[in-house]
Amino acid sequence: MRFYFTVCAILVCTCLKYNLAVGHHAISANYDENSLGTIEGSVVEVFWANPHVHYYLEITNDLGSIDLWDIETSSLIALSRVGWTKETIKVGDTIRVSGQLGRNGIKRLNLDRDSLQILE
Repeated sequence: MRFYFTVCAILVCTCLKYNLAVGHHAISANYDENSLGTIEGSVVEVFWANPHVHYYLEITNDLGSIDLWDIETSSLIALSRVGWTKETIKVGDTIRVSGQLGRNGIKRLNLDRDSLQILE
C-alpha cells in the first residue's frame, strides 16, 4: 500500500510540474527578436494583472486610420521592483515606447521599460 501511494504521489507531482512548464511561453513565440520598433499613441486600456501587464494603445497609421496595439510588459512583481505602479501609465496618457515587434505583422510590442516616454 505504501508503494502504491508513493507511485501515485510521484505521478501527480510529475503531471503538475509538466502543466506549469507548458503554461509559460518564450518571448520569441510572440515577438521577433530581430525586429525592433518604436510606437507612439494614446493609452486606451490598462490590464494590470499577472502573468504580464498589458497596455493597449491607439496609434494613427500612415493612412490616417487608427490601429490598436498591445504593449506587453513584465509581471506585477518585476514592475514593482523597478518602481512601476498601476499609475505609472494611465488611460489617456500619450506615450512613446520601443521594443520587439510582434511576429507576422501582429500589432504588438514587447516593451523595453527603459524606452518609456510619457508625452504631453
